[in-house]
Amino acid sequence: MNTVQLYMKVPGSRTPGHQENNNFCSININIGPGDCEWFAVPDAYWGVIHTLCEKNGTNYLHGSWWPDLQELLEEHVPVYRFLQKPGDMVWVNSGCVHWVQAVGWCNNIAWNVGPLTSRQYQLALERYEWNKLQSFKSIVPMVLLSWNLARNIKVSDQKLFDLLK
Repeated sequence: MNTVQLYMKVPGSRTPGHQENNNFCSININIGPGDCEWFAVPDAYWGVIHTLCEKNGTNYLHGSWWPDLQELLEEHVPVYRFLQKPGDMVWVNSGCVHWVQAVGWCNNIAWNVGPLTSRQYQLALERYEWNKLQSFKSIVPMVLLSWNLARNIKVSDQKLFDLLK
C-alpha cells in the first residue's frame, strides 16, 4: 500500500477492473516505451458494476473482471476511456473504478496516496466497513490511521474533523 509498484507490460496485458485499497487515490506514470489504454468510472457507479459482476457470476472483490462497455452503456454508466502515453501521469481519484490494457510494450510505476480530505476519509471508512461485511481484509488499518490522524494532525476541515471524532 505504501510502496511504489512496478508494472511491466507486454502488448495486450491487462490489469482487471478494481478500486484501490480502501478507495484511496493512486498516481500512475507510464515510463514507456508504449501506450496504455485506460477505462475509468466515477465511484458513484461502483454499485452498478458490483451488481453486473454478481449477475455474471464474478466476485467484485476477489474476482478478475473486465467490464463489457455495452453493458455499462445500457446501465447508463459513464466511462472515461483514454490513452496514457510515455511520460503521462494518471491521477486515479478516490473510489474510481478502473481497468487498464497495454497497447504496446510499457512499464508503469504507481503508488497509492491518501489526500487529507473528508471525502477521501469517508470513502476509506465506508470501504473498510464494507470489506468487513464481505470478509475481505483491508490493507489500510483504518482504526490505527484514525487515531494517528486525531493525535498528530491539526484538522481545519470541519467535515473531516467531525468524521474523525
